[in-house]
Amino acid sequence: MTPSAPTVPLRRLRPVRPHATAAVVLIGVTTVAGAAAPFAEDAHRPEALLWLSVVHGVAGIGFLTWLFRARANAYAISPGVLHTYAAVFMVAGWILPVVNLFVPKGIIDDIWATSQPGGLPRGSDLLRVRRSGLIWAWWLTLLVAGGLGLSGLYADLGDRRTAFLVAALALWVASGVLAVIVVLKITKAQESARASGAPRPWQHLGQVALGVGDLDEAVAFYVGTLGFDLLEDVAEGEERRVTVRPPGTRETAILLLCGEAPSGNMLLRTDDLARYRDRLAAAGVTFEGTVFRDPFGNRWDLRQGA
Repeated sequence: MTPSAPTVPLRRLRPVRPHATAAVVLIGVTTVAGAAAPFAEDAHRPEALLWLSVVHGVAGIGFLTWLFRARANAYAISPGVLHTYAAVFMVAGWILPVVNLFVPKGIIDDIWATSQPGGLPRGSDLLRVRRSGLIWAWWLTLLVAGGLGLSGLYADLGDRRTAFLVAALALWVASGVLAVIVVLKITKAQESARASGAPRPWQHLGQVALGVGDLDEAVAFYVGTLGFDLLEDVAEGEERRVTVRPPGTRETAILLLCGEAPSGNMLLRTDDLARYRDRLAAAGVTFEGTVFRDPFGNRWDLRQGA
């Protein structure tokens, strides 16, 4: 049978603005405290370091509270779209070494993509979705600020130490501002979706029928020549049901109907038009420009891109 898209429980949209407000305030406090700390006279005293750690901890909790609510809403806006990382990484992703260099950004990337107006189609692969330039700018700024700060504190930089610390502080403030913008933009998208009511019922085109003269010949052409996947080839009483689908397609399949008059006028897209066209031509497929026909007269237009 045709495999279905991943199943994700439907969720209702819940208010996220209060959590965003708290997160924005705490990010602001943390940014100011982190920027001012190196210039304080008692910055290196244990009590000062303790209070700075407390401020960062409270801000982290506030941000994570917003993040959990935002991710739950993202699932409601784009039902049936699985996020890249499991829920445990919502916390662990910020703590584990190496993992914390990329997982938090990936989590927020997924929330951003699935929170946009209209949501994403069911079964969308988030790894193929274009990433936000704003999130890239925030994350790279934060990483570089951290790297410069550590270099300024612990590396033997001589006269350059002050310059490193100033650059790190400037980038730290910039990362705080960008983090606030990210939070506000995701929140705005989700609140807009919540105000518009429940997400639209999910729909997709499950199958299209294509007339062929002989099922065995059709399977040989579509599977053997075109490289489609054979989803089913089963007997249903006196009838035979055959469906195929281009590799990588998650939803619509083609039902091959024996004895029906050819009537197809299909569009097939590929990520490498030249190579795929050469492969088909080598297998005996005749082209008129980008158009070819199957052995039964159905017309296919081969195009580049998604």
